[in-house]
Amino acid sequence: MCGSWATRWRRGSAWPRAGETMRVTLLQPDTGGAYPPLSLGYLAAYVAERGHTARVVDLQVPAQRREWERLLVESQPDLIGLTALTPSIRDAGRLAERARQLAPQARIILGGFHATMEPEQTLRDHPAIDFLCIGEGEKTLAELCALLDAGEPVVGLPGLAWRSAGRVEFGPLRERITDLDLLPSPHAFYDLDYYLDAGSFTYQYGYRCASVIASRGCPFRCRFCSVPGKYIQPSPEHVADEIAALLRRGADGVFFRDSTFTIRREWVLAFCEVVRRRRLRFLWIANARPDLVDDELLAAMKRAGCFALCYGAESGCDHVLNYYGKDHTVADTRRAVEATKRAGIRVIAYFMLGAPIETRADIEASHALARELGAERTIWKIFAPLPGCAIYDELKAKGVPLDFEAIRTDRASYPLADMTEAELEARFRELQREFAYARDGRLRAFWRQLRRVRSPRDAWRLTRRVTGRVRRALFPAENECVGEGRDG
Repeated sequence: MCGSWATRWRRGSAWPRAGETMRVTLLQPDTGGAYPPLSLGYLAAYVAERGHTARVVDLQVPAQRREWERLLVESQPDLIGLTALTPSIRDAGRLAERARQLAPQARIILGGFHATMEPEQTLRDHPAIDFLCIGEGEKTLAELCALLDAGEPVVGLPGLAWRSAGRVEFGPLRERITDLDLLPSPHAFYDLDYYLDAGSFTYQYGYRCASVIASRGCPFRCRFCSVPGKYIQPSPEHVADEIAALLRRGADGVFFRDSTFTIRREWVLAFCEVVRRRRLRFLWIANARPDLVDDELLAAMKRAGCFALCYGAESGCDHVLNYYGKDHTVADTRRAVEATKRAGIRVIAYFMLGAPIETRADIEASHALARELGAERTIWKIFAPLPGCAIYDELKAKGVPLDFEAIRTDRASYPLADMTEAELEARFRELQREFAYARDGRLRAFWRQLRRVRSPRDAWRLTRRVTGRVRRALFPAENECVGEGRDG
């Protein structure tokens, strides 16, 4: 596998001669995540469409993780891009330093939520990084490539931050892309087969689930979230085209990674109708808010192949939900779960512990609600105060020390009124153990996959899934991915 991947990487498209186009390599740090680097895929596709040569090197894929240094030396790109969330920002900084050693002539740019929310700190602490992409990256990266290729100054480029005379300078704010139908597909720029085999929903249910993003932004103002507010969607037909292409490449399931899939009811109904009219046969999972589903919508989603919905229940106490700014109640959660089960759709419930105002009694109320809901899977996290969210700013104003590397969804960042950090983490682990294997159908999923084995390749894929599942069970901390794959 390693050799074949390296060959594809070298032969996929030859680097152009100097002066013709920019050679761009985008690095996905190894976060232990089970989701493909779609954001880098979109960037690579957008840049390639404008005549530059772009590749994604994904360190989450073992073969690429082993080969990336040698391949970077061989290719000597002109521009190296990285992305990072807050918990992995220091790892990204170290990766940038190593990339600088391997390709000293390359310029290095970092994007992602952390770079956008903490630009001064990021450039101050990581001298190997030349530029930051602030906000949405496609147009900024493409225009940066054009300027660097022409040897022109980048000062004033919208969406860019850089150093100047010891200070951090910023270009104007970059306007967001409003017509998402114009974006090229990201799926040719990462190892789709690897993620179809290694994805978390593949392990749980036995379907080869591809990842799709059918929106950008979020109109809600949850105080633990930093997703930008303006909500933009492609057309239902465009999303259906993307899924049809993934099905032709071997997917039989889709996980919609939007923070909330059901924000625009009419869009969801139109999408379900397109899926049925085009007779696209696949099963899909999405995130939903408890206050944004109803019987008619759920029935349409079920007919279009939806087999599971993920709800951010968050807490069993309304005052905690109010503190989070969720705009829904515990009663909404109960109603949504009951309606979803009636529609024949499985329920995955997310709960979050550790709001600054939370008490031991509040956590036990969440425990009681989780038992009452009886979701097929119940997933527990500890609140992670990320830069850009209102609660992070509140904690900083109170002088609460927050270490970026320690901000994770399996660790407490501060004590509660009647619980120490250690007590909160111990209760979190107890809840994880109690709900780890409840009603999740893993044996059914394994049996379904075993019956599909028809060739040595099928057997190899199943072996990789099982060994990956064992690794994730033994080392769960490696698989935390803050802010992905759930309702915001």
